[in-house]
Amino acid sequence: MKGILLQFRSDVRRATSSVMAVVVLCGLIAIPSVFTWFNVVGSWEPFDNTKNLKVAVASVDEGYTSPLIPLHLNVGSLVESALRENDQMDWIITTKEDAIAGTESGDYYAAMVLPEDFSERMLTFYRDGSQQTHIDFYTNDKSNPLAPLITSEGADDLSAKINSEFTKELTDIALSLVSSIVKNLDSADSQAAFLRIEAHLSDVATQLRAASGTATMFTGILEASVPLVEGGASLLDKVESELSAASGNVQEGLSAAEEADAAIIRAADALTAAFAASSTQLGNFSAEVDRVFSAGADAAAASVESINDVVTDLDSLIEQHVELRDRLVDDVAPNLPEEDLPALQAVIDGLNDAIENEQELRDALSAAATGITAGDSDLQEFRADIDSRIVAAQSSLDNAGAVYSNDLKPILDELAASLDTLSAGLAGISGDVSGLDATANGVTDVLESAAAQNTELATMLGDTAAELELVVDSLSTAIDTGDFAEVSKVIGSDPELLATALSDPVGIDRRPLYPIVSFGAGMAPLYSTLALWVGALLLSVTLRVDPPSRPFGSGKELKLHERFLGRYGLFAVLGLAQSTLVFLGNILIVGLQPAHPFLFILVGWVTSTVFTFIIYTLVVSFSDAGKALAVFLLVIQVAGAGGAYPLVLLPDWFQNVSPFLPATHAIDAFRAAMAGIYRAGYWISLGWLLAFLLPMLLLGLVLRKPLIGVNEKMESMLHSTKLM
Repeated sequence: MKGILLQFRSDVRRATSSVMAVVVLCGLIAIPSVFTWFNVVGSWEPFDNTKNLKVAVASVDEGYTSPLIPLHLNVGSLVESALRENDQMDWIITTKEDAIAGTESGDYYAAMVLPEDFSERMLTFYRDGSQQTHIDFYTNDKSNPLAPLITSEGADDLSAKINSEFTKELTDIALSLVSSIVKNLDSADSQAAFLRIEAHLSDVATQLRAASGTATMFTGILEASVPLVEGGASLLDKVESELSAASGNVQEGLSAAEEADAAIIRAADALTAAFAASSTQLGNFSAEVDRVFSAGADAAAASVESINDVVTDLDSLIEQHVELRDRLVDDVAPNLPEEDLPALQAVIDGLNDAIENEQELRDALSAAATGITAGDSDLQEFRADIDSRIVAAQSSLDNAGAVYSNDLKPILDELAASLDTLSAGLAGISGDVSGLDATANGVTDVLESAAAQNTELATMLGDTAAELELVVDSLSTAIDTGDFAEVSKVIGSDPELLATALSDPVGIDRRPLYPIVSFGAGMAPLYSTLALWVGALLLSVTLRVDPPSRPFGSGKELKLHERFLGRYGLFAVLGLAQSTLVFLGNILIVGLQPAHPFLFILVGWVTSTVFTFIIYTLVVSFSDAGKALAVFLLVIQVAGAGGAYPLVLLPDWFQNVSPFLPATHAIDAFRAAMAGIYRAGYWISLGWLLAFLLPMLLLGLVLRKPLIGVNEKMESMLHSTKLM
């Protein structure tokens, strides 16, 4: 360390011993700042002056009169009028010949020509086979590399403005027509028409509301029938198909009405199946009782167990019949006309009788089981009593089924027919309904699916009826009050104002997350980083990198690494002076407003230290070839570091090499300190930048030694040419 400091002191003394040396060093310190400030200020707000770009616009549009709208419109004239009020560029309204000739001569940066059929194409865009309207756009690419891009952007804006103006005109005309129609809504003919519409919609809403109640009723029947059908295995052979859901969208309740009709059919079949299943199960009970009592007292224990099983099954059957009766009372009765209630009551009475007989049968079976257990020998007396009660329960259930088939089922069929009438009445305003398929996957699945569909159907019918009732109420209010101004409120008193809003409905509210004061400020990271690289390169070209072995001409000879690091001390100090001047000038002179001023200057110090060490090491290790290598790295970093263009826009080679360039990480850290830091991004960039010191230390302290002889020989050969 002592030798390194000794070499550094010697270099500082030599640098300050001559006025000319001080002047040269001051120039080396100032050059990077001038480079940076000049470029940043020059590009501060270049797009604020686009109004000085002359762009010619010529229209040869002949206009068009549409057979739909008997007005002669010239969209080209509308465009020219709009451009006269636009200060985005210096729009020159001229002739087609002058526009093209002026662009060719360089008087105009670009020219736009609207063709003769411009209005016709724009006003007939709705026709079959119509083509997109085009504008001829002429550019002079040799005038300036950026001017064609800027004028092209202006052409895109012009295209958007034309579309907006065109949409505004068409919408203005359409809304004006609607506004005129609204003014005639209070005429006698209009009111009569509204009265007819109101009456028709009211009838439809009433029918849909009734259909919703019917669907709700049959949903209850289906849900009560499911456990009965599950207990009767014989029903698996009787019910062969189920109805699939109707396809297609419901339109004004038509599909809903047809689904209600199908629901009635399913419910009727379910009731029939329920009565049949119950009758079958009672028959099974009778057969089981006969088997038990035929066994006699020899199998008393087994008989008691069998009778108890029958009692358990009978309890389940009683519960199912009670649930079915309650469903009929709670769900079906409220939705039936009053004149049809006696038929329903007869079915309910039959079910009550069957339930009562089943309960007595259960009590008799329980008494028989108790008697057998107690050793009662008069088993035939029990058997006769039980058989009579089974016959009574069977008779009551058959009577209820007969009443249902003869009296209640015709009523349900009549309700289904009324829904058919409703479907026919709505056929003029509804779509088709797809056919129904049979799947036969099981009676229980059929009934459960039907119940779920009926629930959805009832909800859908109710919602549709509610919407129609709301429309009827609105129409009724308008008819009663004579106030048809609601449509006028939507359009407003100024159709043109609404047309303007419709033609351009969406605005953009720009919210920068990391704001930068100007375009030039956004380019400052690139210019400052390149300036520090150029400054380090100038130091290595101007100053000698091979110090004497004895710093002050006498004393102990320094080691190779002491001379290497000692001489770099002068480069490091001058580099820090360069970066300090550049970054302080960016804040105080140029006007940058960094979010983190100290970290902003710290980026400059770290960048300058790394850059000077890289270039110093390359020149020390490879002599003049090292200088050429430093220039080569400069060329690559101008584009490859991502300072001007996003890396994703560059060729793959640049994207792949960018992480291995020190300027990439310097620019990233620069931007973070200037605009705002996201998490640890700033420190990660500085870390990667400092990592470039490691291979340079390896090169300068270890790998350079074998190259010393090669460099001396190369310099000798160059000196011998008397040219280099």
